[in-house]
Amino acid sequence: MTDFDFAHFVFAAGLIAGLTLDLLLLRTLLAPPFRVWPAPEPGSWQSLTFWGLFRGGMVATFAVALLDWNSAALLDWSRLLIGLPLFLVGFGITVCGYFNLGFGNTYCGADGLVSHGLYRFSRNPQYASSIVGLVGLAICANSWLAIVLALVMSGAYVLMALVEEAWLEERYGASYREYCARTARFIDLSGLLVHAERKLKLTMR
Repeated sequence: MTDFDFAHFVFAAGLIAGLTLDLLLLRTLLAPPFRVWPAPEPGSWQSLTFWGLFRGGMVATFAVALLDWNSAALLDWSRLLIGLPLFLVGFGITVCGYFNLGFGNTYCGADGLVSHGLYRFSRNPQYASSIVGLVGLAICANSWLAIVLALVMSGAYVLMALVEEAWLEERYGASYREYCARTARFIDLSGLLVHAERKLKLTMR
């Protein structure tokens, strides 16, 4: 009973953090000049608020997945054959994206527009892959609580991508608009397939 109560407590805390973050991001999108993300500068109330809510929501999602593991009668053990690869690949790409984008740009810096590597196939590869990772986590956990938190935090990633666009256009102007015109917001599946086909042909020569 103790574990059950604690899981619901963590779930409630994560849900409050995630929904508050989603609402603040939605206001940023719909009612400028208010902006919680990208944060104006480190140490600002926007930065402290965003990172506190974001990290709190993500930590709660992972914690609930473990605390409420396999509590729903939805899937059997075979779910791991789908969920685990999605989790590993999704968050693996997210980590690679940090190196691709650079530390400064990741934390609201303007260190130059990045359009190479993963950013050739997506304007937001870290966000897209993190959503994939959250889907994998929810499948593996087989928990209604984890599914709800995964959906809430996935919503935050989508809203983050949307609110960044005006900010990036303001900083990079025409070069960013040209980049948007040739690159998908989330995933360019056709581009990825063409790239994979070329790589395969090169390895077979």
